[in-house]
Amino acid sequence: MTAAKLVQNYFQQLTHGCGNNQCLNIYCSSNSSFKYDRKFFEDPNNAAAEAIKLSHEYGSIYLDEYINSNLFLREENLQQIINKSKEINDWTLLQNLIYSVFSNRQNLSSSFLQKGFPMNISLNNEISSSASATAKSNFLHDSRITLDNDEMTLDFDMMKRSIKLLMLYEDEISSKINNALGVLFKQISNELLSSKKDELENDANFLNIFFIIFQLPYLSDPTFIFDTAYAFYSIFLKLSIDIQAKFIRVLAKHKNDLKFYVAHIQQYITMHTVKWCGHTDINSTNGALLSTEKGMHEGVFVLRILFYANLLGGERETSEILETERENDQRMEVELINRRQRHNDDGADEDNNDEQEQNQQQQQQSIEQRENRSEAVPTSPIRHRSSSFSMRTSTTEQDEFESIYENPLQIKLGLELNEYCHGYLPFDDFINEYANEKIEINKEYLDFVRQRPDTPHFSFILYPFFLSTTNKIAFLNIENKVQMYRQRHTSFFHSLFSGIRLDPFFKICVRRNHLIEDALIALEYQGIEQPAELKKQLFVEFEGEQGHDEGGLSKEFFQLITEQIFSPEYGMFMADEETRSLWFNPSAPEDLDREYTLIGMLLGLAIYNSIILDIKFPPVLYRKLMGKVGSFADLETSHPTIYKSLKSLLSFNEQQEGTTVEDVYELTFQVGITDATGSRVTFDLKENGENISVTSDNREEFVRLYSDLLLNKSVEKQFHPFYHGFSLVTRDSSLRKLFRPDEIELLVAGSQVLDFNQLASAAEYDGGYTKDSLTIRNFWNVLMSFTDEQKRKFLRFTTGSDRAPIGGLARLKLIISRNGPDTDRLPTAHTCFNAFLLPDYSSIDKLREKLLIAINNAEGFGLL
Repeated sequence: MTAAKLVQNYFQQLTHGCGNNQCLNIYCSSNSSFKYDRKFFEDPNNAAAEAIKLSHEYGSIYLDEYINSNLFLREENLQQIINKSKEINDWTLLQNLIYSVFSNRQNLSSSFLQKGFPMNISLNNEISSSASATAKSNFLHDSRITLDNDEMTLDFDMMKRSIKLLMLYEDEISSKINNALGVLFKQISNELLSSKKDELENDANFLNIFFIIFQLPYLSDPTFIFDTAYAFYSIFLKLSIDIQAKFIRVLAKHKNDLKFYVAHIQQYITMHTVKWCGHTDINSTNGALLSTEKGMHEGVFVLRILFYANLLGGERETSEILETERENDQRMEVELINRRQRHNDDGADEDNNDEQEQNQQQQQQSIEQRENRSEAVPTSPIRHRSSSFSMRTSTTEQDEFESIYENPLQIKLGLELNEYCHGYLPFDDFINEYANEKIEINKEYLDFVRQRPDTPHFSFILYPFFLSTTNKIAFLNIENKVQMYRQRHTSFFHSLFSGIRLDPFFKICVRRNHLIEDALIALEYQGIEQPAELKKQLFVEFEGEQGHDEGGLSKEFFQLITEQIFSPEYGMFMADEETRSLWFNPSAPEDLDREYTLIGMLLGLAIYNSIILDIKFPPVLYRKLMGKVGSFADLETSHPTIYKSLKSLLSFNEQQEGTTVEDVYELTFQVGITDATGSRVTFDLKENGENISVTSDNREEFVRLYSDLLLNKSVEKQFHPFYHGFSLVTRDSSLRKLFRPDEIELLVAGSQVLDFNQLASAAEYDGGYTKDSLTIRNFWNVLMSFTDEQKRKFLRFTTGSDRAPIGGLARLKLIISRNGPDTDRLPTAHTCFNAFLLPDYSSIDKLREKLLIAINNAEGFGLL
């Protein structure tokens, strides 16, 4: 209808009404709860002015023909209908309204609109110069609403108030809503599968439906989950990348609702897991995987959409930091290539040099291609695709492996997980612990690698945000074992056909009194020149000692070498007394490049061979290993005293204190850092820094530069070879795509939380012992009475490490075996099997004495 006709109709209903004393329109004079004083409209000019105002603000929304046709919902008419239903004690009117709205895409999408936006119904044709809709198309297009912007016609606040009001009468409407939604979802699914999909997704009101439905608590109701919720989440898989991306961007702006949405999905996934457990024998080799359960794909897929919204709604690194990290990634990649090239050039013949030059050219091309690909992706102005993980030039397999984690939606949004300090919600909120307990990661891995490229199907492997740290580690261990098997397989066939025997294992032989020197030689010459050696299973031999390494010798090797190389006497690291963690010595000698490389390789090898190291670095170290740069926030855990001082500097209020920053702090842009010897090393944060005072105007710059100096620039020469060594081992694995920095820390150092009750509850017994044997009861009584330090020594004695693996001590599966009758011999341990050999001592006092002697003298003794 024309604008003039619209004003005329409003004028008529304001002055004379519609004549229906049951009218539900509060903007109609016939309504018993008319919004205005009727006397005010005795003056036609007042009525005309208000009619013009209503037509401008609401279009045709409050015309009687729409309000009384029950085609859409608004807060006012909903309240009117509820009041009327309560008055006559008959809920038929409300039920009919609910069904007519929630069963029809056009009606629901036209509900709860903002002022100035038209409804998507066939009666509405010419109400806006910027919008158009016809009865033929059933789609409304508005130039203000596109898939490329974040504009919406939905009034979110009105919608949430209205849904909350409706839920007060849940008993009266729940069955109607359930039936209506079934019809609605079929309608939308059919339209999305038709030739009208593009028109539908570009409908100005279409996306409103998803936010309205998500607001309904029914999505978490067990009676709705397997039908209604499943049908709703299935629709998301049919949506284009463009509209999924818009949904994510809009949700990120309305992130207060995110926790509610996530709770819906987690309840859905939990219920489907329970259903799967009910019809699947988990221990069966032929049982269906949890990932094949109907509805699981849909739930995890939508959860990933919410996860992306959580990232966008969280705290992203600054554009300056992201740019620095991108440049660092490229520089480190080139440095890795150059380092290997220098080693390969030594003693290589001419043919090998030609081949290496060709490899270097291919590597450079890979970098350029990755950069070009980054530039080709439509992103935000500060978006740069991270190249740190994906620059794999020694093998094409890793590029393929990396690409499985990059989906088109993530690329469309310009998202990279490690570009965010944190999400709006904790990342753990997106991990369903119950489902993760039921995931059989080894079977999932086999199913995943057996997929045909042309017929891929859902796998949890492709959704790392959903996997628990325990399952990620299990997956990484499987991947590592597969790599080791491939290396053994390659060695076998090479020996078979060439006649030259290649060792299927990465063996190193070291002397206890020359541990670091021997380890450097073995790792440098076998590892750096032949990096494929690092993918083999590690076997350690101590010169002059008998024993076959089944895990225990490797654990002891790592333990001994870390104790030596991290000791203060070596001067490579310094210990912080406050945090009891290690950090690089900024004044370390210049000739320790090889040693830092060795330590990086040891960290990588420990992860690759599932060995926990007895070291403690601050969390920022693991962020840096993942391609991040240290920033002010990292100082809270690495340098807490300095962090508190800088935070005080930033929050200092000159007006309140009645003095200036310069007078109180007396700081300049020249600072000193204490090295491992206790000496102060001076640095200028800016040129001529000693003459530049820190003021209220430049204090933020000072904090940024000082943090950068402490965590990055002052230790750059030490960190680069360290990172290089780590990358030599891990760069061809999925480590950086699967794990967050805090999870890498757990991988390397394990958990310091030790619950020995867990150890006792999961222990197994052999050789005649049972949990009720007197010696076993005495043993646990003795162990539980130990100090924390003594308990850690026992743990190191039996397992080779005093840390707990991910999941706690219960995962160690300690095996306690009877080692003969009463004797004066000490207990021993097979650390590779977590086996503790305990003689059947005659008394608890004797058991305590022998056990203490054993654990206090464990190095080089009792470790088999």
